[in-house]
Amino acid sequence: MSEEKYKKFKGYKFTPNTYKVTGDAIRAYAKATGDLKPEYIDPDDSKIFAPPSFLSVIFLPSFYGAGKLAEEGIIKDLTKLLHGGQRYEYYKPIRPGDVLVSQVEVVDMYVKNEMLFMIFDIPIKKQDDTLVGKVVTTAIIRKGGF
Repeated sequence: MSEEKYKKFKGYKFTPNTYKVTGDAIRAYAKATGDLKPEYIDPDDSKIFAPPSFLSVIFLPSFYGAGKLAEEGIIKDLTKLLHGGQRYEYYKPIRPGDVLVSQVEVVDMYVKNEMLFMIFDIPIKKQDDTLVGKVVTTAIIRKGGF
């Protein structure tokens, strides 16, 4: 596949994903990850906020739109998928009652060493459009998978 085919996906945005944050979800996540700080597990919702890594709960379902990349012939074999890394940026606390929206955007897509590198930017915003965090992640498809 030509490099031009990949370039056309720069700037492509997946369908937005909406997530309603609950106190129970924050506490369950904190307990599952062993992060038992009082501000994450207090039974009173008004006293808690989400651990920073809670962004994972929100951004992972955003990739449901990746089917478009398969439909377009970009990804042909998901068994060749590698996780290339991710970076979290935190701006505002996430609290019970927040309605968060994440939307994956393809920032770059290129071939290097016979592998396809896909860089995604996932801003996460509150219902009032306040940016609470951002995830930048890299997916790599090995030879034969693209």
